[in-house]
Amino acid sequence: MKDELISLFIDNEMNLDEKTVFVETIHADPVFTEETLGLLRQEKLLTVPQSIDRPMPHPASQAFSFKRIWSFHWPYKSLAAGLVTAMLVMFIMGPETKSQKFSHRFVIYEPGVQRAEIAGSFSRWKPISMKSTGRSGYWEVTVELAPGEYEYSYFLDGKKTVADPTVQFSEDDDFGNINSIIRIGT
Repeated sequence: MKDELISLFIDNEMNLDEKTVFVETIHADPVFTEETLGLLRQEKLLTVPQSIDRPMPHPASQAFSFKRIWSFHWPYKSLAAGLVTAMLVMFIMGPETKSQKFSHRFVIYEPGVQRAEIAGSFSRWKPISMKSTGRSGYWEVTVELAPGEYEYSYFLDGKKTVADPTVQFSEDDDFGNINSIIRIGT
């Protein structure tokens, strides 16, 4: 029975008179009981329409309650809901730069090969064919990339893996190769 009453009290499913009886019945500590009863009486005063004979209590003596604020300012509910929705959309969509793509041209000089490809974290390591620029020995491809950091390597004639010699940063991968690292738009 007490657990059910406690649940009703916590879930705010009691009226103020039932709460008063509950507090008087459950709490044996007289200091806590008086303090709680005082707060409940104050809340009851706030819910009863005020008359000229009985003025409103001073605002500083009123307990803070989101429920009371929400109920008194009902016209602002739609404004608050709109602001929350706008903030969620901005959080989910993110800034414009996240959806922005940059064209990046990859070039390698390898005159002795018949085929050149590039693969990296931007392609989920699936090879992308590069085009020969005539008989000069240069191979190139332009890839649209979102801002971020990417690892990549060149693959020559399907046999040899080569890091980009024009890029400053690189790291060893788990397969005995060296991958180049570039940063786009950051």
